[in-house]
Amino acid sequence: MTLVQLVGLILLFNAMTFGNGPVMIPLLRESLVSGRGVLTTDELLYAFTVARITPGPANSYVASIGYMLFGLPGAALCAIAVVAPGVLMLPLQYGYGLLRSARAVSGFTRGLIGASVGLIFAASVEMARASLTTPGAWIVFAVAIVAATVLRWNNLLVLLVPSAIGLALSAFL
Repeated sequence: MTLVQLVGLILLFNAMTFGNGPVMIPLLRESLVSGRGVLTTDELLYAFTVARITPGPANSYVASIGYMLFGLPGAALCAIAVVAPGVLMLPLQYGYGLLRSARAVSGFTRGLIGASVGLIFAASVEMARASLTTPGAWIVFAVAIVAATVLRWNNLLVLLVPSAIGLALSAFL
C-alpha cells in the first residue's frame, strides 16, 4: 500500500460514512487488516484508543494510522484527508436543513444510522474475537463495559482504570 492509496481510502471511507469517528473502523479493518494486512487488529485498536483519550476529533485515529504506516507525512496527509470531505460538504448542509423533514430524507437518514451501528457492532465483534484471548482480557473487558454503561464514567476513566487493572492482573495471570 502506498501513501496515496491510504489517503484515497480515507477520503473515500470518510465521504461514504456518516457520523462520528468509529463509523469508519469497520471499513478500515476490512481494508487494512483483513484485506491488505498492513495493520494488525491490535494496531488498529491502539490507534483508536489513543484518539479516544486525547483531545481533538474522534476520528483523529486515522492520523495515527498514517503515522504508523508512513511516518509524519502519513499522519499529516491522513489528518487532512479525514476532514476534507466534511469541509467540502458544508454547503450541502443548507440543503439538508431544508429537506430533512421530508419523509424520504428522514427515512434515508434513519437507514444510514442503523447501517452504521450494525457495521460498528460487526467490527467490534471481530476485534473482540481477536483481542479477548485470555481470562485477564475478559476481566478488563467486563470492567470497561460496566464502567461505561452502568457507572457512566467518561472515556478517559473507562480506558485508564481497566487498563490499570489489566496491568495488575498481568502479574497474576
